[in-house]
This record gives sequence, C-alpha cells and structure tokens, in this order.
Amino acid sequence: MKMHLEVVTPEGSKVSTQVADLIAPGAVGELGILPSHIPVLTVLDIGKLSYQSIDSSEEQHLAVAGGFLEVDNDRLIVITESAEFAAEIDVERAEQARQSSEEELKTLESGSTQFDRRARSLKRAEVRLAVAKHAG
Repeated sequence: MKMHLEVVTPEGSKVSTQVADLIAPGAVGELGILPSHIPVLTVLDIGKLSYQSIDSSEEQHLAVAGGFLEVDNDRLIVITESAEFAAEIDVERAEQARQSSEEELKTLESGSTQFDRRARSLKRAEVRLAVAKHAG
C-alpha cells in the first residue's frame, strides 16, 4: 500500500511523491505514519522528516522548520516554512549558525523571548547538520 506525500513551502511544492511510510517531527515526539492511518491534523516541530519513496530504495530526509501535517485518506500534506534535502544544506553556514546560537544562548536569560528564538535557531542548525550527514 502507498500514500501520497506533498511537502509545501512558501516557495511552492517541494515534494510530491508516493511513499510507503513517513516519520515526522511532532510537537511531542516523532510521528510514524503508515497507510490507512486515521485522519489527523497536527503541529510539527523543527526536525527531520523522513520517508520511504515508492520510486527509490533509499530513505529520503528533509530538514523542516516546523509547520503542520495533515493525514487524510492516505494523502499526507506537510506545510512548512522551509524544507531542505541533505544535498541542499550549506554545512558551513549551518555550523556557523550553531556556534553563534550556542554563544548567544550563554548570555541570554532563560525563558526570555530572545532566549526562545535563539534556542529554536540552535535546534534548526543542529537538525540541518544532522540531515546534511545523509548527503551522498
């Protein structure tokens, strides 16, 4: 059995393919979606979105910047601010972002808006670096 996955960003459709499964970064942990899953609409966190495409033997990975996942009748729609495949990630830039976020977090008060923003930036940089490791 298969499902249809669409990943949409403000720039347009990033992915449109048939998949066997999907693992998404939910707000409270990873979500595993298989065919015939019950309908659901949920918030996604910054994280790695992974799927097994019907057209490829390799698992695909995307770094996503949060968003939403809708599952309905074996149709999966991910709406996110950004989605990057491993080969699209500038590793040097992501590493610089990780380092600057870590340094700035040391100077900020925990719980402040600036701290929360910088913590999200750090998480995004770490996810981008983790996904970039899958580049072949």
